[in-house]
Amino acid sequence: MAAALSRTPRRLFLPSRLHSFPHSTTPSLQPNSDSPFPSFRAAKSAILSQSDPEKLAQSFIQASNLPAFRRYRPIYHHSIRKLARAQRFDLIDGIIQSHHKSPSAISEGFWIRLIMLYSSAGMVDQALRTLDQVILHKPCDLSEKSLSAVLSVYLDNSMPEKVHEMFRSIPDRIGVTPTVVSHNLVLKAFVQQNDLQSARNWIDELYKDDAKVVPNIDSYNILLGAYWNNEDPVGFDGIVKEISKRGLEFNLATYNYRILRLCKNKECARAKKMLDEMVSKGVKPNSRSYDAIIHGYCNVGDIESAMKVLKSMLEDGYVSPTSRSYYSLLRSMVKEGEFDLALETCREIIKRRWVPPFEAMEVLVRGLVDMSRVEEAKEVVEKMKKRLKGPAVDSWGKIEAALSL
Repeated sequence: MAAALSRTPRRLFLPSRLHSFPHSTTPSLQPNSDSPFPSFRAAKSAILSQSDPEKLAQSFIQASNLPAFRRYRPIYHHSIRKLARAQRFDLIDGIIQSHHKSPSAISEGFWIRLIMLYSSAGMVDQALRTLDQVILHKPCDLSEKSLSAVLSVYLDNSMPEKVHEMFRSIPDRIGVTPTVVSHNLVLKAFVQQNDLQSARNWIDELYKDDAKVVPNIDSYNILLGAYWNNEDPVGFDGIVKEISKRGLEFNLATYNYRILRLCKNKECARAKKMLDEMVSKGVKPNSRSYDAIIHGYCNVGDIESAMKVLKSMLEDGYVSPTSRSYYSLLRSMVKEGEFDLALETCREIIKRRWVPPFEAMEVLVRGLVDMSRVEEAKEVVEKMKKRLKGPAVDSWGKIEAALSL
């Protein structure tokens, strides 16, 4: 349970400024011994449908006595997101503080979860206040997970300079020795500051420090990602060489970055061979592995090879195909005038309940009309309309009107 609670949630909301307010402004929200909700399902439904922030917070507190409710992470993230969008950071504070007397409050993972909930709302001061309370009252032993949580709070809120400060001060306060996990968060801070030279120097210093902490493949993947985002192929290739020199095994992230690099360089065949290599070495590809190669082939107009990779993706069974691969194919097909293939791909996209890209659909319909296949063009238009909702209906309506079907 502690391990599950310690997982860092995806950051939900970042307000225009980080929020701090006096402790006294926090509304008094305390769970009652009896929940007014007969079941977790009833509580979940009430909270998901609630639009009034104060009623939402009150319902949340009342439902928090239900064990199933406390275990259901998405309801926490949903509620924090709603309240953050409403700028009700006082209610967020009340919700989180109401959990301080939970039976789970003797677990480090529990406190990390609260810290990261504050972070997801941009409430950095409150996140750090929570850690201070844990250090002061000692409800549980702390480990490097707490250090990593604090560093992640600052990274998630785009405050990389504070990562360096906390890395110097927090370990002594909680009595932990940083491992490569925490050092990698410092690397991410340098990358966030776009200071790649300092990131490189950090790794070099680790090797000089009697190898007390040895960089791992994740350390180098952080640098690969930075050089890739900075469009620096020389720096990227240098890191790849260093990985091999250090005798580290490529993992999924490493392979995916290398596949992207090859596809951008229009070396799609080599990228496909790299995909085959990673599979042969027991590294399971994900959708990004396939998507990058399909997109790469589409960019050079090699639809046949792109379709072979899609077929391989479907047959290999490692991952389900994504809309991105089909969209890349559809765009490439209409660009190359392959309207039969485009029509087939369009039907598959709609069958999978995705919404095809408007610009490709417009070209497809025009192409079918030019080929005197008006009925098929009308079929596409009608199926497209059925998949749309909201403002997209009006946007497609304008395109449809221009087609004069």
